Amino acid sequence: MSRAALVAVALCALAACAPTRPHAHLAALAAGDRAYSAGRFLEAAEAYDRAAAETTRERDRVEATFRSAAARQRGGDVAGAMERYASVASTSPRYERGPRALYEVARMRTQSQSAEAREAGWRAMGELLRAHPTTGPGRRAMFHLLRRRDEADPTGAEGVAFIEGLLAEEAVASAMRDTLLAERARRLERMGRAAEAEAAWDEMLRAVPYPQNAHWDDGHVALARLRRARGDARGAVAALDRMLAVREPSYSSGTYNAPRFGAGAMLRAEILRDDLRDARAAAEAFHFVYADFPTSLLRDDALWNEGLVRERAGDPGACDVWERLAREFPCHRFGRRAATRAAACGRSVPAPPRRCDR
Repeated sequence: MSRAALVAVALCALAACAPTRPHAHLAALAAGDRAYSAGRFLEAAEAYDRAAAETTRERDRVEATFRSAAARQRGGDVAGAMERYASVASTSPRYERGPRALYEVARMRTQSQSAEAREAGWRAMGELLRAHPTTGPGRRAMFHLLRRRDEADPTGAEGVAFIEGLLAEEAVASAMRDTLLAERARRLERMGRAAEAEAAWDEMLRAVPYPQNAHWDDGHVALARLRRARGDARGAVAALDRMLAVREPSYSSGTYNAPRFGAGAMLRAEILRDDLRDARAAAEAFHFVYADFPTSLLRDDALWNEGLVRERAGDPGACDVWERLAREFPCHRFGRRAATRAAACGRSVPAPPRRCDR
């Protein structure tokens, strides 16, 4: 094949030969979107139904039908919504809209006035969880079922039993093992079974490594808290060191920091200060929070605590901390306090900007 022919084939694949959607289908979709955003949900549903009828492409038809179901659900047409959700679930069982449709039908049934319909809805939630455990709707179904048990038994015992049952089901456990183990550990902790909770958190961390483990930070912070409570301060610090050891730099926008990394680093500094009485290590740990978590809301707190630790230890470096805190956080509570201490050190710090008073 000549070079020109290859170029033509490539262009065809990229654009000219790509499947096109009929104008009538796109126009109906746009009309539905406009009506939906304006709160005219039943009008939007009718437009989405027209869009579904104006295409022969199954994926587009499924999407339009799903939007019609969602609009009818918002508009109060429960029967129409359930009919269309059922259609989506039957014609597209694996496509992302299929599990979501099953979830919406189950959720509407659990909210029914009929006890029989509610029980059918809960059974459907269980079926969804087991049929689609790797999907978002399957995961949400698990949390609904778990919450139902927690409401029936506030002690958490029924929830723990439910989780242990799911852990015995390989398809479910392999899809959400870390979440199930974390939820079990939380309930054991709330029940006051501290030793079992600690073992459960440790099991969760060993069973699913980072970065596959979505509860890596939750587990290590919980372990640190439990170990500290039973007097094992060094074990608590070790847990937090293990959590922070996996941190990676981000070379573009965003961050790889898990939600509890900053709070865990702050807890580590507090344990070094209050439990292990290691002023030097604590000061360095507080400075780590300030320096290594540039978007954290704890940075000024960390600098303030670093300054206090250094000041109490007779470290002249405290003056540098007070000046930095006053200059970088002039409008914050700790920044204002640090300005007074910096002045006592003979450091000149600019007055807070007028915008602080607004």
